[in-house]
Amino acid sequence: MKLNFNKSKILIKYMADKTNMPIVTLTKDLRIDQYNKAFEKLIDNPGNITNSLFEKNVGRINISSQSVTDRGLNIKEISCTYNSKSGSVTYLQGSLIKKEEDTVIIFKNYLISESEIVSEISQINIEMSNLTRELTKKNFELKLANEKITQLLNTDFLTGIANRKFFFERLKELISLKKRNNYFNIGIIFMDIDFFKNFNDTYGHDVGDLVLIKFSQMLKDNTRKEDIVARMGGEEFCIIVQCREENYLFDISEKLRKKCENIVLEGIDNKITASFGATFYKEWEDADIVMKRADSNMYKAKTNGRNQTVFK
Repeated sequence: MKLNFNKSKILIKYMADKTNMPIVTLTKDLRIDQYNKAFEKLIDNPGNITNSLFEKNVGRINISSQSVTDRGLNIKEISCTYNSKSGSVTYLQGSLIKKEEDTVIIFKNYLISESEIVSEISQINIEMSNLTRELTKKNFELKLANEKITQLLNTDFLTGIANRKFFFERLKELISLKKRNNYFNIGIIFMDIDFFKNFNDTYGHDVGDLVLIKFSQMLKDNTRKEDIVARMGGEEFCIIVQCREENYLFDISEKLRKKCENIVLEGIDNKITASFGATFYKEWEDADIVMKRADSNMYKAKTNGRNQTVFK
């Protein structure tokens, strides 16, 4: 583009529309004549600064190279330091183009000061710290949500104890562990509340639900933390017991059976009892086989008159 200083207003308007480079024209006594939007933005949008001294509003012009004459234009590389009202310091570099009494400055580079760099880095660090805290918070919330989902998937909705799904997952894990390390026994206790249908038919399903809840709580209160207590469905319950002494499985079954008789429901005359079937996992069996044997023992207890333990 050919510069035409006789039409400097047209030049500034053209450049304002076509470039992001800050451009300003000066009078012969170095007062600001015209400037584009990019220049206005560069110096913090100060309002109308036409006819004010360039040095006062921007900074002292330092000549950084010898003049070069090109087609009647005198061109010099310049620099100046701009101190903004906010306290930031910007080093400006550009070209001063002069012909007779007309002067145009085109700024090409803007370098912020070391203190401004430190300030910017500090601000970035603050923002990164805030972002890290927010991400940590979100990750923690996500972890809690995932734990809640996992708990819901593994828990019986009525009684709050483990469900059938979790029971079998844990049983298979323990069987796999025992095949590698044969230092403990896996005991299974299968239980069924006796005459449970009578509670529903006589007192209604709300009472039936209460029986299930009370029975579950009794099991949890009288077993160890490492034992897996689960509701298998309906009025059937199972416990995985890890132990070394074989007589422990029968003893804990009998303890739970007797505790069951002590469950009291206000306004309910029927006594709560349950039939128990207990067995140990045998080497190289799978989960289904040991569960079928425990279930079979429980049904033998029912056939033999209920409210007893069959252990084989």
